[in-house]
Amino acid sequence: MERRQVLALAAAASLAPTGLVRAQQGYPAQPVKLVAPFPPGGTVDILSRSLADQMGRELGRPMIVDNRGGAGGTIGADLVAKSQPDGYTVLFGAVHHAIAQSVYPKLPYDIRQMTPIGFLGRVNHAVIVNNALPAKNIAELIALLKASPEKYSYATPGSGTMQHLMTEYFKSVTGTEMMHVPYRGSGPAIVDLIAGNVHVMFETMPSALQHIKAGSVRVLAVTSAQRAKYLPDVPTVSESGAANYDATSWYGVFGPANTPAAVVKTLNSAINASFKNQAFVDRWVGVGADPGGGAPDVLAKLTASEVARWAEVAKKANISVS
Repeated sequence: MERRQVLALAAAASLAPTGLVRAQQGYPAQPVKLVAPFPPGGTVDILSRSLADQMGRELGRPMIVDNRGGAGGTIGADLVAKSQPDGYTVLFGAVHHAIAQSVYPKLPYDIRQMTPIGFLGRVNHAVIVNNALPAKNIAELIALLKASPEKYSYATPGSGTMQHLMTEYFKSVTGTEMMHVPYRGSGPAIVDLIAGNVHVMFETMPSALQHIKAGSVRVLAVTSAQRAKYLPDVPTVSESGAANYDATSWYGVFGPANTPAAVVKTLNSAINASFKNQAFVDRWVGVGADPGGGAPDVLAKLTASEVARWAEVAKKANISVS
């Protein structure tokens, strides 16, 4: 056998379907596009590329990440919602899309009507600040904001995103004020935070952790109810002066409405097989994400409950994105 034939067979073997997915043949017959609805550099981009690599191995066909950022993740979601329901264009969805149902009055799709495929887990957020900010903890941040309510600003990857809602939620429970500065993605927002052009971010752990470890920003707290195992010495917002505060992001894969059950089963099996791969789980946890998995209805129930929860926060903060 010629050397090039051996190499071709080796390449094909590296993408051979594995585990739960091997029994479901026919689909996919071509690469699957995973739409990441935020720009490169943020958490969705980091996690979607890791997921696409592993799911491609499970499916036996490449999964290609397509970044379609803008409008708080709704541009990419709308693209998927209007795609053919054949399983070749799917969404790396997030809590942002549950929030969008209440903050975008003219949203052209409903995430609850899209096809839930698989739950991808949760991600903690870190309250990070510019290193020059005097506050060393949440109690000091609250005091600083109350003393100079018009002086400080917070950055988000866009209006109507989870970071926007959870910071407004923080302002509500602490009686503080900060000016909102929206960006088109977490990457450019963090760059400006480091430069001192903005002061505070409630950023997802996968995009914040590298900057925390590098010392380019200061971490004050994590937003979950319990401390994060990868930052055990960092307190929660709740234990630091904002009692009962608890907010985390979550992620899932969605397809257009009416995606065939057989396609959903294949993709869901690939997701679950990915989370049974220890090397993949280690990479996932290594960037600050908690692993997911489970049947599609886990994602469906979560989506419905989160639409209701964040609608209340948006209404109280009078958040509406035109």
